Amino acid sequence: MDTSASMDEAYKWNHFAYTSPMQTTVLEYEQHLVRLFNDTIPNMKLTAGLRDFAGRRMFSRPFDTKLWYGMSPWAKADLEKSIYAVNTGGVESPLNLAIDAATMDLKPLAGKSALIIFSDGLEMPQAVASAQAMKAAMKDNICIYVVQVGPDKITTDWPQGEGKALLDKVVKAGECGALVNAKDVETAAGMAAFVEKIFLGPPPPPPPAAAAPVVVPPAAAPVAAPEKLEAVYFDFDKYLIKAEGREAIKRNAEWLQKNAGAKVVVEGNCDERGTNEYNMALGQRRADAAAKYLTDLGIGKDRVSTVSYGEEKPICKDANEACWSKNRRGDFVVK
Repeated sequence: MDTSASMDEAYKWNHFAYTSPMQTTVLEYEQHLVRLFNDTIPNMKLTAGLRDFAGRRMFSRPFDTKLWYGMSPWAKADLEKSIYAVNTGGVESPLNLAIDAATMDLKPLAGKSALIIFSDGLEMPQAVASAQAMKAAMKDNICIYVVQVGPDKITTDWPQGEGKALLDKVVKAGECGALVNAKDVETAAGMAAFVEKIFLGPPPPPPPAAAAPVVVPPAAAPVAAPEKLEAVYFDFDKYLIKAEGREAIKRNAEWLQKNAGAKVVVEGNCDERGTNEYNMALGQRRADAAAKYLTDLGIGKDRVSTVSYGEEKPICKDANEACWSKNRRGDFVVK
């Protein structure tokens, strides 16, 4: 979190729960965004930390960056307390020192990590070099995401904005991640999409070239259409189509090629973990991924539609992985 003195400036913004604009400091807006991000993360096992960065103050702030939370197992309520414990510091913006410290925080952890930065991107030219050093140290185990908060400086040298230009270089140094503006994630739906991008990973790989259409002999007896074709199943919090799922969709495509008048609705479903809103978005991602694979195999887009039911249509209600794995699915309903 950027807690430099520029975060003390007054700022007007729109809260999705209120009709009238909010008038606060940039820091209070930033805290709202970080809290919303924390609230939107689905229930999952994570190791998390919260750092701020700002110039030092002689008596109240004898440091450039501080770890206010973690590194420890993520607990939503505890992290929220830390978000509101931070306060603004000096005028300097030592994002580079915060990235250097975050590299030391994250490097000992197993698996992949994400660095999420909330900042205006102003007056921090050394940050790019620190992001490059983080990538060199952690290689493919780090992606960098940035939320640009507050007003930017538009000049003839920086028509797109000085802060945006700097933060874009920070993201590119990570070689994976994304830069978004705070306005794009200040709503529940916008933040849910951003959280999906971080925790759900890249879209599924493209399917192989479409097979030649299957020719049905004229004398073949008509077969009654089933209510559903084969379902596909997903890993927890993922919408990547696995190998067995791709084979099931190929068989569904063959059936649809033989039954040219049939249409199909791909229904995305989730297990009960996570918020309703998050699971509705995840279910839609699953439905869209499965539908795209089907149309890439040669089935017309006018014959395929999608819908998400989130966690609303479980086929098993026991609270264990064997049951949850059956609910993380994409159904192909024939119409």
